[in-house]
Amino acid sequence: MTQQVEALLTEHLRYTPLSLIDDIINTVNTIVYRAIEAIENGLFSIPPQQLGYSPDSDTSRDASTLTDSDHPEATAEIENGVHQLETLLEATVDKTFDKFEIYALRNILTVDDKLVPWMRLGHYEVPSPPPKSSSR
Repeated sequence: MTQQVEALLTEHLRYTPLSLIDDIINTVNTIVYRAIEAIENGLFSIPPQQLGYSPDSDTSRDASTLTDSDHPEATAEIENGVHQLETLLEATVDKTFDKFEIYALRNILTVDDKLVPWMRLGHYEVPSPPPKSSSR
């Protein structure tokens, strides 16, 4: 993308094309982090017995949620698994949106260099004077 094309698009859109793509990528990353957090909270709210761990001998405690002291191996496994999922999703999003960025800048957010001199934005147009009325 030449500087003329980028300047034209920036003036027309009122932001740089790259900042639009960056905002899209940041929004997707935010959604991914929220999903990971929800998965982690969901897994920690499941009783350890439903996750396949043997019940504690102390039945006086409420076994409806997972804590570090109840099943440290379950807590460590969930944290490790969530971390692996987060790493996998981050890598996939980065790779996919790198392709999206290249495609969008080459094919969507561009103007052919031959057309740039012929393009005129609305705020550069000179208003024509009102027609003269012949009724005087």
